[in-house]
Amino acid sequence: MLNSNLFMKGRSLIALFFCLYIPCTLSAQSGLLMEHVSGEVWMLSGGGYANISVLAGNDRALMVDSKRPELAEEIRSMVREISGGDADFLINGHVHPDHTDGNEGFGTRGTTIIAHEEVRRVLMAGQRGGPPAPVAAVPVLTIADGGKLTLHFDGETVHVMDTPAAHSLGNIMVHYQTSNVIHLGDLYSPERYPVIAGGTIDGFIEANEIALSLADDNTRFIAGNGVVTGQAEVRAYINMVQIVKGRMTDMISDGLSQEDVIAANPTAEFDATWGDPGRFLPAAYRELSAN
Repeated sequence: MLNSNLFMKGRSLIALFFCLYIPCTLSAQSGLLMEHVSGEVWMLSGGGYANISVLAGNDRALMVDSKRPELAEEIRSMVREISGGDADFLINGHVHPDHTDGNEGFGTRGTTIIAHEEVRRVLMAGQRGGPPAPVAAVPVLTIADGGKLTLHFDGETVHVMDTPAAHSLGNIMVHYQTSNVIHLGDLYSPERYPVIAGGTIDGFIEANEIALSLADDNTRFIAGNGVVTGQAEVRAYINMVQIVKGRMTDMISDGLSQEDVIAANPTAEFDATWGDPGRFLPAAYRELSAN
């Protein structure tokens, strides 16, 4: 009888071959895409909500983030296609619904959910004025501020680490050391300005500097939205944030109001890459003027 692990690895290699040459759309209905990133790490994108990373083990898997609840079964099917089994672990990058809404669909199946302790606190209390999350959706393993957890998972070393408050409180990044992939989630985007929702501008800079300190020329970065990128794109993101922060700080020191700063268009040369700064600039102004 053919060894089941070898069989599933063969299926993954076939999937990888097709992903190199054609889009791997497994459902026209939801628009979910499966893309090989590096080593044993894959990304599930599309279908709404945040990108998911999947680490393929031996007839089991590890995931980061969970998308929409109605996609849980379809995501589980993709995970089985990649790894031959279900997700043993699900890590939440932070608490926002686009990263945690699908938790229950995995927790009820026995998946162990891991997150920053802030994620557990908010979900237990009820997010954004809503009711408490179902027990199956709440993390059972948590990381404190400044904390780190290392998982040794079928030949892969997975570092789950707290980062400075950037996008929100309770951000973590996930470093797949052997596969040389870093899942940054909403700590970084190749196509969107920073969204400050409880964190700080300096937190974005520091978190991405930490990520680059772990990387080399071949490291691949998974953002909360957008395509997989490399070091150069993450460095460009940091530079953009630093330049815009410096410009706005000077304008605020000169006494310019929020309206004046926005009218001065301090992001002008970056908008072609990161889009509309309409949400970023007011939040940045409030933070920098308070400082």
